[in-house]
Amino acid sequence: MQRKKQVTSPITVDGLELTWTVLRDTQWSSRDDYQGITISVRKVGPERRELLLKYPFLGVKPNGNWHIPEKLKVTPQIVEAGIREAIEGGWEPDSRGKVFTWFVEKAE
Repeated sequence: MQRKKQVTSPITVDGLELTWTVLRDTQWSSRDDYQGITISVRKVGPERRELLLKYPFLGVKPNGNWHIPEKLKVTPQIVEAGIREAIEGGWEPDSRGKVFTWFVEKAE
């Protein structure tokens, strides 16, 4: 089976030119139960510190019957809110270093 091509979308937050990509869709993991989507955010230009936005699972958990979890409808507003939350939480887009992972409380 072919994998979908990841689409990179531009977004500007407080004058910062960034790009974002959905890395993982909603999924079920035998170790971690249901997981929400994961979005990668990078600054445009020289390679800097990447931000991973991890969203909570927002669907309804099945009651014994297996089914595919609902997908979060990703909009630029949801991504922008997550980026602002991560910046307030300590992500510095111009810094260098390992990936900064931010667990978003809820998608609005």
